Amino acid sequence: AAKWCIIGRYVEGRYPIFGKEYLKWWMVSQLQEFLGAGVLENNLSLYYRLLGAKIASGVKISKDTRLSEFDLLHIGSDVALDNATVRPFAMDSRGCFTLRKIQIGDNSCVCAKSVIAGGATLPEGTCVGPLSSSHELCDARPENRMHCRPLRALPPLWLKVLCGWPILLLQRTLTLSPVLLLMVHMASTEWYVGSFTSIQDGVEYIATPERMGYLFGFIILHRTVCPCLALAYAIAVKRCIIGAFKPTVEGEDPNVSSWQVFRPWLLGRLIPDPHLCGVAKILGRHYEAISALYRLLGVKVGRYVYWPGSGFNFTEPDLVEVGDYVVFGSRSLILTSDAHHRRRVVTLEAGSNVSDRCVVLPGTRVKTGAVLGSGALTKEGAIYEPGTYVGSRGNECMQLKKAGAGASEPKETSYARAFGRRREATYTVLPEWFHIAWSTASICWACIISKLPLVSGLMLAHLCFSDDWQAHSVASALL
Repeated sequence: AAKWCIIGRYVEGRYPIFGKEYLKWWMVSQLQEFLGAGVLENNLSLYYRLLGAKIASGVKISKDTRLSEFDLLHIGSDVALDNATVRPFAMDSRGCFTLRKIQIGDNSCVCAKSVIAGGATLPEGTCVGPLSSSHELCDARPENRMHCRPLRALPPLWLKVLCGWPILLLQRTLTLSPVLLLMVHMASTEWYVGSFTSIQDGVEYIATPERMGYLFGFIILHRTVCPCLALAYAIAVKRCIIGAFKPTVEGEDPNVSSWQVFRPWLLGRLIPDPHLCGVAKILGRHYEAISALYRLLGVKVGRYVYWPGSGFNFTEPDLVEVGDYVVFGSRSLILTSDAHHRRRVVTLEAGSNVSDRCVVLPGTRVKTGAVLGSGALTKEGAIYEPGTYVGSRGNECMQLKKAGAGASEPKETSYARAFGRRREATYTVLPEWFHIAWSTASICWACIISKLPLVSGLMLAHLCFSDDWQAHSVASALL
């Protein structure tokens, strides 16, 4: 509704920066970022149609795909969009921004980390690979469909209803149990004696100091204890029900039975975010505690791995092998299966490096001393010798330079030296337990700060009108 009231329909053209149209565009963009899809999160096609996009039937849009300027989008039938950016907005060199239509033909797909710019027209059946763009349609090939995750087969509805949904419901119930138990304890105590005969009685009940303490307790439990319970439950289900994932035997067709398709689907719902149900934010996103959690999920992890702040969401964690001293950048993807559920192991040997915005395809082996630079795209099943690789041309990264002598031996990183030999360091290195305590305390403090305006308002209303609301004017009550 805000989009239609503020800007109406987006119209092609060139507009000055900081002008009226820019201000309206900015307001709508911020509202979309803040509000999200809401209840239509699982039906993004309908959500974007309501915003003005022309989307045909059979379109599959992943939740991390970013669409904007919706009236200028024309998406054909059976299109798949996977963590891509489709954006008619662009800046030019004359202090203006432009809005241009984007047309995506039927049966096309856009893979992860790719960008479709304003004015682009994708012919029918175009398959844009990972880390590509509409300016590189010469690299669009049919085999790129294999790496578009929304095209993966989903488990049958009966299996999701009979098996998946009860497991997910039990996780949700267990996750909220600390908050529910605290609510029961609050209701069973006799810290409030009174009757509810007026609004004043209700405000008095809510604004008492004991009630405020319980309110903060609810929020802190929800942000600290509940994520740990959710992840513990997910780990238990992974180990007891889902089991270990195994690579597809070379030369054989992948097993696409209902159960095999259901297993990664269920794990993806149990751990829906790259931060391990939010536990990584509590433990610190880079440290050995994260390695321990990934090991519990089945990832083969070495010592002193520096994890990215953006995290990973492994759908088949048993197929990922990470050696000692591996360093990650942020916002990278590691894929262990294709759209046909053919599973292959991804190996990052000791001392290798995966930088920002990389896409590592199934079967990749990054050897010791190899560095995948920013925006590097690997080729499925390829082996990368020591050296530096960057970007993507022809659906594969380019070798920038070869490594010198001795690069094939893993070297201890500065992160490993700091935490592995902390007592030998000439500078102060805080132990990992301190980082965990600091992160947890910061989260608790942020919970309290976020609710202070509400709590202060309730306490002020209770203090000002505790005697008799009828004795105050309506204007005073509203103030």
